[in-house]
Amino acid sequence: MKKVAYIAGGILIGFVLSTSAGAFADSVKSLVGKKVSGEYTVIVDGQKLADKGAIIDGKANVPVRGISEALGADIKVSGKTITVTTTDVQQTASPEATAENKYSGRSAESLQETLSILKDRILAPNLKERAEVAADVDRLKSVKADEAVIAERESQLAGYDERIAQANADIAQAEAALAALK
Repeated sequence: MKKVAYIAGGILIGFVLSTSAGAFADSVKSLVGKKVSGEYTVIVDGQKLADKGAIIDGKANVPVRGISEALGADIKVSGKTITVTTTDVQQTASPEATAENKYSGRSAESLQETLSILKDRILAPNLKERAEVAADVDRLKSVKADEAVIAERESQLAGYDERIAQANADIAQAEAALAALK
């Protein structure tokens, strides 16, 4: 009797799995069996994207997020809808100046978000930690601590100074790109 119950249970589970998998496969448009011509490098306005494109059944398939970011468009995914919003950007800077600014070509919303991240999550914590290390260096010097310990802490200060300088340079570039949009 137990053996019959196991067999019946196995058949029932197999039936449920096979029918649900078929229903799921019907609802998803699959690329299985399609002719792929290969991977291709995608270049947008002279910039090579990290993601690759492909030709599948004679149609170009490219990374939407990479292209939209390169063109300064915003992309949002909501449910099963992908919305790409472009803004008309008038280039007032020379092509040479634009090539030097890694933030040019982005939308105002993207630049505002980048500035917020640079200021709040990168610059502010580094300034705070640098101040703490500087105070520690001053304290170590006042108590005439071992020179090796002081040198190590001063090396940390130099690292903070480099990160702060880079963050300030990035902020200046992002602000310049934002000003070019106005």
